[in-house]
Order: sequence, then C-alpha cells, then structure tokens
Amino acid sequence: MLTIYAATNLPPFLIGAVRDLRAVWAAEELALPYRLHWLDVRAGEHRADWYRAINPFAKFPALDDDGVHVFESASIVAYLADKARRLIPPPGAPERTAHDQWLFAALNTIEPAVFQVFLHDLAYGAMEGAAAFRAASVETARERLGALDKVLQTRAYAAGDDFAAADIVLAHVLTFIRDDALLGGLDAVAAYRARCTARPAYRRALEIQTAGKPAD
Repeated sequence: MLTIYAATNLPPFLIGAVRDLRAVWAAEELALPYRLHWLDVRAGEHRADWYRAINPFAKFPALDDDGVHVFESASIVAYLADKARRLIPPPGAPERTAHDQWLFAALNTIEPAVFQVFLHDLAYGAMEGAAAFRAASVETARERLGALDKVLQTRAYAAGDDFAAADIVLAHVLTFIRDDALLGGLDAVAAYRARCTARPAYRRALEIQTAGKPAD
C-alpha cells in the first residue's frame, strides 16, 4: 500500500500550506488506497536518519510505494497520476509535454513569487526593509499571476478544459495567497482557485491535514 509521510502538530497558521496536502489530494482525487505516516514537526521526527533516507531534505511530503521512494510534491502527484493512469497524459505524448510544463511553471514561476509575499506576511513583516521586500514581491507576483490570468481566460484549467494533475499543484500554490488584493482584477485566476479548491478531494485533504494525527 502507498504510504504518504505527512506533517502533524503544525502551528495553526501552516494548516493548508504544508505541501503534503498535494500528495493527499492526489491520492484522494485518484481514489488510490493509502495510509498516512504522521511525523511530529515540533518534535523533529522528520529529521531522523531513517526519514532522510527517504527524503534527504527532511521535508514534506514523501511517498513509499512498497519500497519505491519518491519525494517532492509535484513528483509525487505525477507519480500517483501515472500509477492510476488518470489525470495525466501518457509519457511521451505531446499532451504530456503540454501538461508537464504547467506542473513545472506552478513550482518554478508562480510559487516563488506568491510564496515570498506569504513569507513576508507570515514572518518577515517586522524586519528592516520588509516593506520594500514586500512591494517588490507583490510586483513580481502580480506580473506572473496576470500572465496566468490571460491563459485561464481561454480555458478552465491549466493545460486545457479538463482538471489534471498539474492543477493539484498549481491550485495549491494559489492557496498561499492569503491577501486577496493580490488577485484584484484577476478574475480568471480567482475563479480557477475557487473551482479547484471546491473539489471534494481537496476538501477531504484539507480536513485530514487540519485534524492531523488521530489521538492514540
């Protein structure tokens, strides 16, 4: 059975933000049986040597599929979709290239921009130069979200009109936007985020992360 390593005992402000939610969302979306192995972040359980053998960066999530180990959230999402043969085009198909470019864009182009604003508002606000840092980050985020908005004006999801694995990652990236002023005038992005996060599988994944490890 699939084992997803996930974070528990999170500070409340990180609920919904930890990237293990993407792996759980994918498993729920694809109806794949899995179990959760919770690691207590405040106790530092994720820094144990045995876990670093699975994820050398000691981050979340990681996946164990009967001895096949995968880390990095987008890699796990793609792996699960390939395993289920759903929500992702087959390897080598032209449609797969179109899909994967959005998976990578979510991580490399959109996420860094919006995450900088998230970090400022979460932790950096009192630091010297924070206001200028935030202003520059907002400018970059708005530019990239504006480009995404133009794309989403032409289709319902990132790679086309059907929900796909890339949307799990991209939509979760957009949940880092806690200041909705970033989405001012970007109605297509706002609607896309709402459409994706209204999906039952996302709601279940968020409930799972919110609840954390069940009491013994």
